[in-house]
Amino acid sequence: MHYLGHFLSFVGLPYAIGFLALCFWWRWWLLVPAGIVAAVLAKIEYESVNASDGAGAALGIILVVFVMIGAASGFVASGLVVIGRTTRVQALRAVYVLPIVFIIGFGSYFVVTWTQQKIREARYAPPEAACLDNLHPARIADVGIAIPVAPGLFLYGDGMNDDHYILWSNSDARAFCSEADGGNATLKSVVFTLDGSPSRREMETNRPFCSRPHPEYPWAEMACHLIPTDVIPDKPVQMTVSVKASDPSVREPQAMLKNQPTVASDGLRTYRSQNDVYLQRPDGYFARCHDHRSKSQPWLSCTATEELSDKLAISYDFRSTAELFITQSATVATNARAIFNSLKP
Repeated sequence: MHYLGHFLSFVGLPYAIGFLALCFWWRWWLLVPAGIVAAVLAKIEYESVNASDGAGAALGIILVVFVMIGAASGFVASGLVVIGRTTRVQALRAVYVLPIVFIIGFGSYFVVTWTQQKIREARYAPPEAACLDNLHPARIADVGIAIPVAPGLFLYGDGMNDDHYILWSNSDARAFCSEADGGNATLKSVVFTLDGSPSRREMETNRPFCSRPHPEYPWAEMACHLIPTDVIPDKPVQMTVSVKASDPSVREPQAMLKNQPTVASDGLRTYRSQNDVYLQRPDGYFARCHDHRSKSQPWLSCTATEELSDKLAISYDFRSTAELFITQSATVATNARAIFNSLKP
């Protein structure tokens, strides 16, 4: 309460100055020009204070805001008094209007701030337990899937409004649960982000999903635990299953096959283009890889795209090396399909 009293006295003075500046203009032909001038001056002053970056910038913004609120309240008070004088309404006499508008105007800032805070809390509050614990039906192309609210899942809706759902976001998770449980969740892509950045990892994994083991999901361990940078997992670090718009598997290989490759003893073909390396197994499997040339990332970041069906394509990123690529890519490809299949009921 002690600090609250200091704050109210601190902002009360600029509010009172702004209010008194416009609360006694009781003629329309005086009030309107005065209001316009006050609005222009307030805009200029606010932009000036907002552009500063000194230690007192925040305090300056608060002072200007309360002067503006006071001026707006004074303008409203003068307008009501003018209306009262014109209509002879006793309740709009200055002796009543000025103190009431002064109090309401000053309190309006705190009411609006409190309301916004409550709306924000409601928006970001955790979803209901049923949303977090249950599986939610959806369809992608002609495939029915059941989706848990888990970290690392990013969904794109197949609709006119192009909805998307980040399932580690409370508001998005709540919206998706509502859509899916209503039987209306039709997706155009499902994204698994399994090596999210450390800065958001705690937020993502603070879910009931990560509080218990999930042997039915081969991706659960990676979704709930950050992958060390020196580890080369046998699963994709990111993958996307999407409705196929065109043949995803022929464009880059056709372009690169025109170049002369380096062929290793095990049959691995390597096509180079600046920092990108295009690797092709003897069976024709093709991936585009990026060489980080970094001690902290001693592996290639590879991307491969394949068909899942006539309507679905799968694209996945994985870590590998030239020495491991033939066996590693085959294992990753199998696990990528297993990850998507784990969503099927």
